[in-house]
Amino acid sequence: MKRPLMVLVVALALVSAACGASGDDGASGEDDGDVTTTTAAAADSAVFGEMDEAVCGEGDFSVDPDEAGGSPDVLRIGVAGDRSSDIRPGLNKDMWDSSVAFAAWCNEQGGIGGLPIEIVDLDAALFNVEAAMTTACTSVFAMVGGGMVQDQLQFSGKEGSDFHECAMIDIPGFANSPEKSDSNGQVQPIPNPGTTQNTTWFRDFQELYPDDAEKWVVIWGELPSIEAVKIKYESSMEDVDGYEVLDSISYPAAGADDWVPYAQKLIDSGATSFTWIGEPVFFTKFLETARQRGWEGRALLETNNYNQALLDSPDATEGTVVRTTFHPLEEADDWPAIADYLEIVNGNVDDATVGPLGMQSFSAWLLFATAANACGDEDDGVLTRTCVLEQSAAQEEWTGGGLHGPQNPDAVDQVEASPCGMLLIVEDGEFVRRYPEVGGEGDDGDGFHCPEEGVTGTSGTNAGKVDPDRPI
Repeated sequence: MKRPLMVLVVALALVSAACGASGDDGASGEDDGDVTTTTAAAADSAVFGEMDEAVCGEGDFSVDPDEAGGSPDVLRIGVAGDRSSDIRPGLNKDMWDSSVAFAAWCNEQGGIGGLPIEIVDLDAALFNVEAAMTTACTSVFAMVGGGMVQDQLQFSGKEGSDFHECAMIDIPGFANSPEKSDSNGQVQPIPNPGTTQNTTWFRDFQELYPDDAEKWVVIWGELPSIEAVKIKYESSMEDVDGYEVLDSISYPAAGADDWVPYAQKLIDSGATSFTWIGEPVFFTKFLETARQRGWEGRALLETNNYNQALLDSPDATEGTVVRTTFHPLEEADDWPAIADYLEIVNGNVDDATVGPLGMQSFSAWLLFATAANACGDEDDGVLTRTCVLEQSAAQEEWTGGGLHGPQNPDAVDQVEASPCGMLLIVEDGEFVRRYPEVGGEGDDGDGFHCPEEGVTGTSGTNAGKVDPDRPI
């Protein structure tokens, strides 16, 4: 069954993977101002995927009253996002739906150590980051499972709205800009550091399609945070053999009325392959235009393009390759965590959107809950921000219960990108696994390729916003 999804303007580690899905009817979050309370559909098991034990349940935890953002008897958690943007309505809705569903599922089991979760909506709509952070600074214990395209603006330098000034913590679904990716005060379940880059997908693509890889160009939407990704990709390609890296091509981040000039730039460049940084819907329009004008190369895409939009344009997108760090939704029967994710989200959110960023969000929630349980067990049941950060960073070989390949969400000054991933391909109007085959050559565990040489340094430096008085 094909399942539509909506995803990020740019995915990093994003980012970011599977073909998205509209969920079945179920109980949904009820919006009460900025706080969302949830009523859960019944869950078959309190243990998620391949985790050893339940992350939610009864208990007598409390939240440090100086950090609670409200009552010490409630976990008030902010979910960052941009889904009300006029430029892209519904942007990253899968992360919001995942957060609402996790809270419902967890609360049905008794919360985290007995603490019920209340979701606080930190919707920045792309350009209202400071206002969203003002809400965070006054109303939440932590930020979990979300992400903002312009997350560098979380550091306004203003008391009451600056991430560090109000001593906020974040277990984000994704971190986009170098300022956020390499900042302290946050731990990512799938790290996206500014100084290292996963290159397994580029290397595997070159092995599979050496002629297509011969001349490669990156095409990117004109936003500073997206330009940073472009620079990172180009820099990392210096260590990957078999590619001639051409001058990049940019386009308006909000899309174009006429894609012909941009498609012609691709053709004139002589590129035999390209990587697109931006919206899947824009990508398909661009590629359709390039195909109509005779371009015969192959696109190699980031995780966020694992999207129904590609399947809606099969004549143009046939043969397109997409990298992912997540098990595909099409293989839900083979991986318990994928089946559980779909059941929980579709069972608790009406008309849910699922996909790679939704799974990334769910992994962030599982990491937060795992860390909170460790803190509650060690600190007389009182949760503090410092402890949650430290326990999150202490996790090794983190897979989100089997949602994705192994990651090490370590302290920022030690973290590096994971080498693990797989390649999918659009074939006969479907996403199918291209490499590695499960149990076949290149499978280093659970169908992911994780070569030692699959991570390379980039020319970027640690540009993170760091507070010397903050941990992690």
